[in-house]
Amino acid sequence: MTRRVIMDSTAASPLRISVAGVDAATAAFNALIFDGNQPPLRLWGTGYTTVEGMSWNEHLGGQNIREASGIPVVVTPAGTSPVFMTMWRKSGDPFGRVYTPSFQGSANGGQGGGGGAICSNQFIATCFNTGAPGAPDSRPPFNYVNYCVFKNYQ
Repeated sequence: MTRRVIMDSTAASPLRISVAGVDAATAAFNALIFDGNQPPLRLWGTGYTTVEGMSWNEHLGGQNIREASGIPVVVTPAGTSPVFMTMWRKSGDPFGRVYTPSFQGSANGGQGGGGGAICSNQFIATCFNTGAPGAPDSRPPFNYVNYCVFKNYQ
């Protein structure tokens, strides 16, 4: 089996991406497109969190985003900041689709989307899901938000 991408939390190979046909786990450095063990980026950590949506009435009242509790991330030296990637998916999606940070709209409720940001050394997941107008006080299922944080110094 040839693995093009490996994402792990161990120091041996946190994130490696190889060229076509080369196993990222055993690839020599010159066969890699990206190696998380080489500067300038080093993998700090990966994980996921959940974030709740808002009801139709909350949205009509002016709320357009819900934030999860912050997750402490790497503190970087002055003049640097963490680099991060996020993906989100709806709870109960039968196809397990994963999306980049985005927003989807619908006139019948079920608007949705998600993502996240790093602020004051905290990763904060966000959700744009809105409940349906037929149940204006009910909140939709939560979103999962996956994150991958790099530190951009040695």
